[in-house]
Amino acid sequence: MSETVRYTYRLRPGRTAQAALLDEWGCCRWLWNEAVHQQKTGRKPTFGKLM
Repeated sequence: MSETVRYTYRLRPGRTAQAALLDEWGCCRWLWNEAVHQQKTGRKPTFGKLM
């Protein structure tokens, strides 16, 4: 018989860290959206084309 253990963590960054995380996530979202756009238009997304 095995026992399942679950842990819950909450990240509470300060204002400076939160701003930096939001900036980074915004860049990641833009990069993802651009890759999806290139894929839908028939081009193969590569790092060189995304930048």
